[in-house]
Formats: sequence, C-alpha cells, structure tokens
Amino acid sequence: MGRPTGLIGPASSRPTLGYRFVAVAIRFLGRRVFAFRTEVVGRERLPRRADGRPAGGWIAAGLPHRTWVDPFVVLDALPRDPRLVFFGDGPAIFRSPLRRWLVRWIGGVIPIWPGGGRAAVEAHLEGATCALHAGAIVCLFPETGPPTPPGTTRPLGLGLAYFALRTDRPVVPLVLGGTHELFRGRRFQLTVLEPMTVRDLADLPPDADLPPPWSSAERRLAHRITVRLHEVTAAPVATAHAATTPPPGTRRRWRWLQTAWH
Repeated sequence: MGRPTGLIGPASSRPTLGYRFVAVAIRFLGRRVFAFRTEVVGRERLPRRADGRPAGGWIAAGLPHRTWVDPFVVLDALPRDPRLVFFGDGPAIFRSPLRRWLVRWIGGVIPIWPGGGRAAVEAHLEGATCALHAGAIVCLFPETGPPTPPGTTRPLGLGLAYFALRTDRPVVPLVLGGTHELFRGRRFQLTVLEPMTVRDLADLPPDADLPPPWSSAERRLAHRITVRLHEVTAAPVATAHAATTPPPGTRRRWRWLQTAWH
C-alpha cells in the first residue's frame, strides 16, 4: 500500500457518516461498557462563531499524551461539528487491514512516518493548511521523548509551532488528566485553556510580521513558542492529574484496557 502522506480524505469541516458513526460508537463503548466519564473544564473557552455556534479553523494541542485513549477522549468531549482532523503515527494507524480501512472510511487523518525530511514536513503542512482553511479543527499531541512521571509533560516537539506559524491559526491547549492509567470506571478530565495566537506565544506585537518559511528566524521563533507552550501548560497538567487521582482503595477492574488498542 505504500506510505500515504498528507490529509487522508476530503478537506471539510463537516463530519462524514463514518466520523459520526465512530463518535457514537466511542461514546457508547466508553460510557456504557467501560464506564469512563470525562469532566470538561473550561468548555466556554472553545472558539465560537459570531452566532454562538462552535467554530473551526484552530489547532488543538492535546497533552500530556499517555495512552491510546487520549484522542478518543478529545473526540468525545468536543462538538462533532466542526470535525477533528488528527495527526497520527503512520506505522500504528496503518499496521493492519482493519485500521487502514477505518482510516480511509473515516478520513481526517494526517499520518506521520519516520524520516521523510523536508518533503514530508511540507506534506504535513499542506494537509493541515487544507483542513484548517476548510474549517476543521486540527488536533495533535506535541510531546516527544520518553515518558515522564504522571502530572508532568514531556518535552514538546517543534511541529506544532511550525503549523501555527505557517497557518497563523490560534492554538487551544487541551490538558488531559487521568488517561495514564486505564480501568473500568476511570474518571478523566479535559481542561480547555485560553486560545493563544502565535504572537501571544512568542510575545510579539499583535500586528508583527511572521518570518519566512525555513528561515533561521522561523526556527528561533518556533523554539520560543514551544518553550512558552510548555510553560503555560505545566500547572494545568499537574492540576488535572491531581483532580483525577483515584481515592485509596479504588478497585481497578479490566486492567487490560491499558493496552486494548496496541
């Protein structure tokens, strides 16, 4: 099949039939079978249009990314329209015929493969730009490196900063708590932080010009944005973890859920 790059499926803000079906299935399995519950804090901070309806065209930064359940928690917690477009690990989401079929049917995935160089980055940027211009929400989990203790965030990669710089779209951090340990009846928390522009994150004037692509100035600004995003999310990550720590004596049934999607 090769290694597909760019956006899988059409660029659109409207949820496809497959997307709606999966969203309903996730909610049924998560709530009725696995007894998961998610508390959403700060839902009023989600971008909205002038008529009050949910707006698209922004970048969702999910963190910390602990287990397979994270993107499903985000999908279930946010409105279904406009739809989410996810960056995902290419080898993981295409490693079986069933997963390949699901991705093609649902659409809205930008696979990331090892290596690829600048051409791969350009394909990722093009896919994200098309989705954002169509009014979708682009969601990625920007952490890199080995795991860190619960309640902390791993170092962030530069990819999110580059996507924000090239598209000049706001970033909305979505802080997850409780997803590092899965069992039946688990309680999660998703905290929506205030939307931030790249100029907010880089401490630039609102009308400042952004640097040209692939320039040293862009690299320096991407580093600054990444450090700032890590700083503003550190305390909310710790708070979300503390809020979802099970009380002593909690029975942890169905521990196999930890690796159910591996």
